[in-house]
Amino acid sequence: MTPRRAASSSAPIRLTRRGRIVVTCLVVALCAGLLLLMTSTRSDPQLVPSFDAPLGALDESKVPNGWGPLVAAASRESGVPGAVLAAQLEAESKWNPKAVSHANAKGLAQFTPDAWASHGKGDPFDPADAIAAQGRLMRELKQRAERSGIADNPMRLALAGYNAGFGNVTKYQGVPPFAETEHYVDAIARTMRKYAKPLPPTSGASMGGAARSGATRPAS
Repeated sequence: MTPRRAASSSAPIRLTRRGRIVVTCLVVALCAGLLLLMTSTRSDPQLVPSFDAPLGALDESKVPNGWGPLVAAASRESGVPGAVLAAQLEAESKWNPKAVSHANAKGLAQFTPDAWASHGKGDPFDPADAIAAQGRLMRELKQRAERSGIADNPMRLALAGYNAGFGNVTKYQGVPPFAETEHYVDAIARTMRKYAKPLPPTSGASMGGAARSGATRPAS
């Protein structure tokens, strides 16, 4: 006998109305799941540490190359917690005193020539001079942030001013919507506790009233 040929696999599959509804629901559910997955991989602002939370004093032993006393002095100069200043220097130059950016920002604190002319003394590549200038400029940004009346934590505003210029903070009435600036502020928030001493169980001063950071760009 000649075997029967199998039914052609290319024959179209006809779905009932109920089947089409089921398939449509499955496709919609798959798309929704993919969208949820993509959204969940983005940075969640709720996971970024708050500048309003208490922060311990600077642990000078965590600051590289014996520069802890310089950071502590800049903290006293600016009113910015030393741990925040240390995290800022890490974000700016990775603690490289010879760093030069594509925008010609120089040294540990990454001052541009214009910013150094207005706030620096000495050599921007000298760690002592750079960190001292950082304190002077941060004090100015701290005051501007506190006087701005913008409804945001003054430290976030001052850090944003450090990265993008305080004129942009004023223009956007908060941290400017620049990816670099948003990442910069969040990176410092995440790193600052690395440089802080542990707090006693029920103590510690809030940073909510202090603004924070000097700038590599003119404070305009």
